[in-house]
Amino acid sequence: IDRERAKALLAKSNTESPALVFERARLAIYSGDCDTASAILSVPTFANRPDAASLSDLAKRCAGAVAASKVVEDEKNGLWVRLQNDEDVSLVPVIAEVANRARAAMKKDLGVELPHPLRIDLVHDLFSLAAVSGLPLEAAETTGTVAVARWGRVTMISPRATPLGYPWEDTLAHEITHLALSRATRDQAPLWLQEGIAKREETRWRDARPFDDEPLPSAVAKDALLSGQSVGINGLGMSIAMLETPQAASIAFAEVTSFMSYWIERNGEAGLKLLLADLKGVGRERADDAMRSVTGYGLEVWNARWQQHLEQWEPPDEEPSEGVGSGKTDYRDIVRRVRLGDLLFNRGHAAAAATQLEPALEGGGRSPALRYRAARALIDSNRVDDARALVGNEDDVDSLHGGWFALKGRFQREDGDIRGADTAYDLAVSVDPFNVVAACAGYWPLPPDRDGAVPAPSSPARRALCETARKIPRD
Repeated sequence: IDRERAKALLAKSNTESPALVFERARLAIYSGDCDTASAILSVPTFANRPDAASLSDLAKRCAGAVAASKVVEDEKNGLWVRLQNDEDVSLVPVIAEVANRARAAMKKDLGVELPHPLRIDLVHDLFSLAAVSGLPLEAAETTGTVAVARWGRVTMISPRATPLGYPWEDTLAHEITHLALSRATRDQAPLWLQEGIAKREETRWRDARPFDDEPLPSAVAKDALLSGQSVGINGLGMSIAMLETPQAASIAFAEVTSFMSYWIERNGEAGLKLLLADLKGVGRERADDAMRSVTGYGLEVWNARWQQHLEQWEPPDEEPSEGVGSGKTDYRDIVRRVRLGDLLFNRGHAAAAATQLEPALEGGGRSPALRYRAARALIDSNRVDDARALVGNEDDVDSLHGGWFALKGRFQREDGDIRGADTAYDLAVSVDPFNVVAACAGYWPLPPDRDGAVPAPSSPARRALCETARKIPRD
């Protein structure tokens, strides 16, 4: 990952052996310069080298995917971001904020300081993710992978690529953790440690948020253990992203998260730093020796202890919720009403949309997506008080939704709760930054039959994000 040092070492070389030329191509890949890597590897010298053939194929596909991309270099924040869609540039200030806080968390928790600049590719689909990172497209499609840390940089799909966004901030922190662990161990951390610590660190850079750890990793891991569906700490293969099903990937993430939380609880963060240092010296093939050196026991013993702990572990009591999942929900009716409500709202018939959406809440009352849609239609129907009541509070919904939190923030700001409103806006942007309601602090363009100015966020960075979101057609 230390590209500058690698570049300096290659510059001092007085020879042009095939091995050194090949390393120049690899350095170009790590630097995101796929064109240079492709040119270097196209010479006949590398025609019969299998490793050169695979790297050349990656370089060619990467060069095609990032052609005409926009690069933003933020020297102040130590960031290099390449954007396939240059309108995503409005997201870069938020990316910089998350990256800085995540790197600070890595330094504190893992004792690792990543060199600058941190390189990020923001791509617009799975095809580009596969082309730039080298992850097989079939694996990305099967497991729903949205980001990869490979070649010393993060490749991530833009939140605009999915209809409701995704938790892209935590995903970015997760992938940055992989880079930090690679640096801490000289890329010798076994996969169970890589993924377990990355899942742990993806939320430690920030304050706690609603619906963190839902479902609880230990609950998923225990259920998989007792039902015979466990993937196993040593059953992850080459990558969780390359497991056979999305369910297997979900179970694997839960298991490594639960296992590493248990291990750190018993050995402390100092034990984790010692383990990373030992792995840097002995390598992943001797991970068991490193574990035994730090704790006195090998991985097999710790795995058995963790499984015994899981069998005895009981999740905290939760109050049963009503609405979706109550056994009385007519899902087909909800889907029909939501689709018709969206069509009506998008064509300026807000009152009719509200009429369709309000009955759907009888079966899906805790769904923030339903509450958001119905409240939005009520606001445009001049029934703002009804919309306020419908939005409700965090206890009334069951998941994180960008539009719902944006409306919640709008009402908090109107009530004078500026701090609460800002927190709600941050939550909205953290999952769906290109939803116009989330990006524009709870507002959207007025209906055609209504005059007046639409409020815009006060921050210049958020205003730019709002302006971008208003240009993007989304259902």
